[in-house]
Amino acid sequence: MRIFVARHGETEWNLRHMVCGISEADLTEKGKNQARALAEKLKAEQESNSIGAIIVSPLRRARDTASYIENALGIEAAVENDLHEMNFGAFEGADWDDPEFRAIRKEPFVHFPGGESAVSAAARVYALLDRIRREYSCNVLLICHGTLIKIIDTYFRNRTMEEYSSFRPGNCELITYEITSGESASDSDSL
Repeated sequence: MRIFVARHGETEWNLRHMVCGISEADLTEKGKNQARALAEKLKAEQESNSIGAIIVSPLRRARDTASYIENALGIEAAVENDLHEMNFGAFEGADWDDPEFRAIRKEPFVHFPGGESAVSAAARVYALLDRIRREYSCNVLLICHGTLIKIIDTYFRNRTMEEYSSFRPGNCELITYEITSGESASDSDSL
């Protein structure tokens, strides 16, 4: 079984270096083009990828990205609430370089004021991945968000805090995780 994971296309908030967790943000024209390119790539590789299901975050930027892929593959995406981006609470809309925001990001057990911690986000995402592994026999594509993908990566691979912090999935980057006999490996491909 393979699990493919892709981040949504570029948004205005990405361009402006604004923290965007559970807030809604629309795709830019570049983001729409990234989503189209990812959809075309997945369609061209569908014979070897054999994606049988698409699961998407409920947030608009992910659903809009998924819509291009749904059309290309002829598969309707299932919306999964546990794939929403990490809730950054009071820092939603703040600058990514805000010193307090950056300090909290380094502490996985610290909750953002009014939001969640990386550990609490990991609890919901790990439970979802366990459920996918139990309930699906086909290859699955997840369309979600940057911080969530960093967390998903830790489900499949051991990461130090330094490796976790420096891992930055790009917009519409596709990552593949191979699951064989309880083991996993990953591959990354940026558009």
